[in-house]
Amino acid sequence: MLYGAPARLPGRYRQVNAELPHDRSFAAAGASVGKDEVAGSIPCGAKVEDFVAAVRPCAEAGFGEIALVQIGGARQEPFLKWAKDELLPALREL
Repeated sequence: MLYGAPARLPGRYRQVNAELPHDRSFAAAGASVGKDEVAGSIPCGAKVEDFVAAVRPCAEAGFGEIALVQIGGARQEPFLKWAKDELLPALREL
């Protein structure tokens, strides 16, 4: 759910996007991005309210579909269960 994350990142990271010429460029551009900066710009963790707050502006703007992405193969099943049981019901209330 990186829809608005680039706008919230520090200025030096806003230009990092899919238009970079190849994966080496993206890796080099992101090499100095710290874990705390990422966690501060996109919802991370299991707090449903953080995800609802991040999705709310999209829902209010009229988006009918929102893609949520969980990265990390070992955590995929727990994420899907959490999303089904907690996150998706909360998002449907928007």
